[in-house]
Amino acid sequence: MQYRYYKERIDTIWAPGIKMLSKGLPLKVDTYQSCTNFCKYCYAEELRGVQLAKNGVKQNPTVARLLDIKNLAKRFEKASRHDDEITPFMNWAIRNKYYIELGTTGETFQEADLDLKVTYNFLKLASSFNMPLFINTKLNLICKNDEYKKLLINYTAPIIICLTVTTIDDKLGKLYEPFAPLPSERLKTIKELNSYDHINSFVYISPFIPSVSDRNTEEFVGKVLDSKIVGAYIRDFYMQGKTFQNPFWQKYIKENSNSIEVFPGGYHATYDSKKDFYFKFQELATKRDKDFKVLGMKTKWFELNPYHGRINFDRLDEKFKRGVVDFTAIPLLRKIREKMDVPQMLLWGSIGHKEGMINLPKKIRTNEGRINTLMESGCNCNTSDIDFEVGGYDWLRDGMWNGWGTEHPSGFFSKLDYIFPVKKDGKFYKDKENNFVYTYLPKKHWNIVTQKGGQTSLLIPDTMSSMKNPYVDLGDLEGLGYEIPTRIGGTEDKFYNL
Repeated sequence: MQYRYYKERIDTIWAPGIKMLSKGLPLKVDTYQSCTNFCKYCYAEELRGVQLAKNGVKQNPTVARLLDIKNLAKRFEKASRHDDEITPFMNWAIRNKYYIELGTTGETFQEADLDLKVTYNFLKLASSFNMPLFINTKLNLICKNDEYKKLLINYTAPIIICLTVTTIDDKLGKLYEPFAPLPSERLKTIKELNSYDHINSFVYISPFIPSVSDRNTEEFVGKVLDSKIVGAYIRDFYMQGKTFQNPFWQKYIKENSNSIEVFPGGYHATYDSKKDFYFKFQELATKRDKDFKVLGMKTKWFELNPYHGRINFDRLDEKFKRGVVDFTAIPLLRKIREKMDVPQMLLWGSIGHKEGMINLPKKIRTNEGRINTLMESGCNCNTSDIDFEVGGYDWLRDGMWNGWGTEHPSGFFSKLDYIFPVKKDGKFYKDKENNFVYTYLPKKHWNIVTQKGGQTSLLIPDTMSSMKNPYVDLGDLEGLGYEIPTRIGGTEDKFYNL
């Protein structure tokens, strides 16, 4: 055991998160808010430090931060009986048996659990309530300990394992992930687990490290598919903070200047380097499994395949699909994709989810579990400045579409590439139900986009991220001509039929 001390975590036990809209996973639990893998590329330590600092606690890597299992057991028990004024969303999700995601801030199966038994007790508890799990992991104890492996084998509900594999080269794996199982050990173990009907797995290429992850893509694909893994997810590589100021990373940055670029606060992999790896991986995988999908780069809905933003549940058995909430953004975005070459006016009443046709909580509280449930930004690690209770449908519509109490659209859709808010007579345009109006524009029509400083007619930017407060005037959109995509608005298009 590499920790010297242990302490129960300060609140933030679990809560709804932004991944509901992109993946359909409503609950998040971290049995550990600390980690002893000490991967060279990990910036989670700094993220954990920021979260602890909000509570006046200085992070200490020798202290294990543990989930309060007794408190969690009480919440499970209460949620199974009735609603709770403090955590109405969480209770609703538990009763409906929706997915709990594990392992977002620390390794779930780290070796310290042999002594501390936090993950062990959590799995026993969750299994007794038949809760489906989505686990991000490097499988530390699962690779080495039969008792922990049997916890997964004997689990009573579906499990999706998102196996982190940054490289399939064992030597590089040892260099970048010194205390994690070797990539070959992880792939051997996941192949065994995939033989059980209630377990499916995806490979989580996180982060994608140029010159490391793409050193031999054909061999990477072959070993992944040999392990009976059914999909892949690519995550960007962010080099920011003190972690990347040491000689090891400074040398890497210098040697890979063609594959990384500056962004606010540090460096990350270029879009082209990720895209090249993405397409090559997908092409090679499709030759062996036509339903294997590579995902990642969540804002690129209209440049990559229509599974983007969510692990491909579409190919899984019905028992795995039942744990996904009804209200992701994916059906709306797929409807827009059907006519990607034409401008479209996007109306919530035409394309959005309809009240009464999807399963929603009656209400939620904004900082439920001391986590921001309003989905105001790309990260829900913060707490919201607004503290109130809101009905389930209003929460969904405003979080996905309108935003909260503002004169400009600030919901989830306002942050997606190719989608722009519409203005009329200098004000943001609203429909008859007082919802903001957006437009989808193919890149060839971005010349009608207006941003701070004027229209983009002389130089069309490659991405929206280079624009300042972009919008489209209703008159210019009408001049192009447009279509209005329409959905029934229920669960009929929740999944593709493969």
